Amino acid sequence: MHRTYSMRHTRAPTASQLQNPPPPPSSTKSGRLFKGSFVHALRRNTGGAFRPDLAKKLSQLIKMEKNVMRSLEAVARERMEVAQQLSIWGEAGDEDVSDVTDKLGVLLYEVGELEDDYV
Repeated sequence: MHRTYSMRHTRAPTASQLQNPPPPPSSTKSGRLFKGSFVHALRRNTGGAFRPDLAKKLSQLIKMEKNVMRSLEAVARERMEVAQQLSIWGEAGDEDVSDVTDKLGVLLYEVGELEDDYV
């Protein structure tokens, strides 16, 4: 049986994929260099007392948006993991079930990759 798209079998990248590599990873995915910095704690605790009200609200909005982006990244990763698990689960079943779960897994994985690229 010929499978063009399968989660169980890797495929070589096409010429267009080699010419146009994917974009670099987002900055929210990388960890911080210094996680418990004294300067950061000082700015966080005392900086709010000296900022105008609109700047505080803008800062809160930026933090909320960053948390939303992190949540979307987590959803995309989980969707890709679910797609792989679905493909593995269907592998042991009947040939038709195996084929359908593999193709559905590919679709879910592609959606997860698109969501990850969007973030």
